Amino acid sequence: MSSRPPDKTIVLTGASGFVGRHLLEDLKADYRIFAIARRSQHDCGAPIHPNIAWMRVDIGDREGLARTFREVATAGGARFLVHLAAYYDFTGRDNPEYRRTNVEGTRNVLEAALASRIGGFIFASSVAACAFPRPEGPVDETTPPDGEHVYAWSKREGERLVRQFAALIPTRIARFGAIYSDWCEYPPLYVFLRTWLGSGPRSRVLGGRGEMAIPYIHVRDLVAFFRRLLVFPCDPGPTDVLVASTEGSTSLRRLFDLACQSYYGRRRTPLFVPALLARLGLLMLDLGGRAIRRPPFERPWMGSYIDRRLEVDNQRTRERLGWSPNPRFQIERRLPFLIERLKSEPFEWLARNTAVLTREPMRPDLRIYHALLEGEDQVVAALAKYLARPTEGPWTGLARMDPAERDWYVRLLYRLLLNSVQNSNRMLLLNYLAMTARRRFELGFTGEELGQLLDRIGTEIRSWVAGRRDLAGLDRELHERITVPLELGKDELLDQYERFANSPVEPPPPAVASPGEPQLAPGQLAETIWQCLVQRR
Repeated sequence: MSSRPPDKTIVLTGASGFVGRHLLEDLKADYRIFAIARRSQHDCGAPIHPNIAWMRVDIGDREGLARTFREVATAGGARFLVHLAAYYDFTGRDNPEYRRTNVEGTRNVLEAALASRIGGFIFASSVAACAFPRPEGPVDETTPPDGEHVYAWSKREGERLVRQFAALIPTRIARFGAIYSDWCEYPPLYVFLRTWLGSGPRSRVLGGRGEMAIPYIHVRDLVAFFRRLLVFPCDPGPTDVLVASTEGSTSLRRLFDLACQSYYGRRRTPLFVPALLARLGLLMLDLGGRAIRRPPFERPWMGSYIDRRLEVDNQRTRERLGWSPNPRFQIERRLPFLIERLKSEPFEWLARNTAVLTREPMRPDLRIYHALLEGEDQVVAALAKYLARPTEGPWTGLARMDPAERDWYVRLLYRLLLNSVQNSNRMLLLNYLAMTARRRFELGFTGEELGQLLDRIGTEIRSWVAGRRDLAGLDRELHERITVPLELGKDELLDQYERFANSPVEPPPPAVASPGEPQLAPGQLAETIWQCLVQRR
């Protein structure tokens, strides 16, 4: 089996996000993709395909990310890395995640890419990293990332790290405009439309003169941008900056007029609120929301952007890539399609946009995974100590094992359980136990001792996690992800042993290598590992 050309293999971080899922959907037929994300493939609705290997890891976890990239390397490596993973919220607060994910996470990804000999690194930034409006004119490819918002700071630091690594790995920075789809899925635009097309007292209110404006880009145009970008190799030397956006900008007043015309069939007269009063209104909304523990989307920090325009000129990008946004996907022409989706499929519209608005805390499965990862050595050592006392268990086969081999076997079972937690796939442990049951039976291991070993693994893990504050309230999840897989594994073993006991067992023939038998070629080995990664989901 021939391996896929290296230039058709990429690593994609942030694969579970809005842009990541669209890229996977578009590129999966033509590229082999190592998709890195915190969420599972099923939970985020990402496509499942033979060319997608889903790898769950938090980019803020330096050691976990390094392990993941070692798997990438053993599966053949990749030519490009597209780094989309990032944190953002609309509170305006200096959340620690901006540093942990956007800065330290980017450093971790760069280091892992360098160690894995990735051929080119593409960093997703934002035109919002730049202060605006600018006295020299529109934001372009040469504009420094000098914005004041904490998100702008985190992207500025990310770009700085990318430039630092440019001497070691070819890099490129892509600054995005505001990304939306035919379902909207851009939180500020969704909230504006929900307000303007509702019946509340603020349905006609625009802050200042309604001239606050930003550039938008349809996600299908952004996918086309990446299609072109992946054709061009990242050049060694200074980092190239590209801008993925429409030119100019679109104001709130323009969007208000278009939305009302599409929804009501007529224009509505906006109610302009002076900037000072609008800022006061944002403050009152925020205080009221906090009082009832339901903070609004609109926050006081947004008042400083009233009537400010972020204009963009990306002529260099369009000429360099031979790419430009499709006129049919301009926000002014596409907004009627969004409104029609809202009117025709309101429940799907609500579900998609609510999902984008809601940012959940670290998922329970990842919290459990990190706790088990941290406790691996302690749990395995406790198991080794317990198994070294054969009087406390029916350790017929285990007692005969070399201690080093026994410790290896126990650690293997532990890591299979660890991987089943990480990938939400209990079959990893069950399949291994089923595949090796016959051999264990032939070597004299009893079903009772292997079943009790699985029970003991559960006991030691529960002892390790007991009292951990980071796992408080996760009793049900711990049962589902630890106890249940071990119990299912035990049942599978006992079932296999009952069948073996009722059928004659012939000793396996000795393995004899044929003269001159070729060893597995590196390309075949990489292909085998790739297939394992794809199936691991």
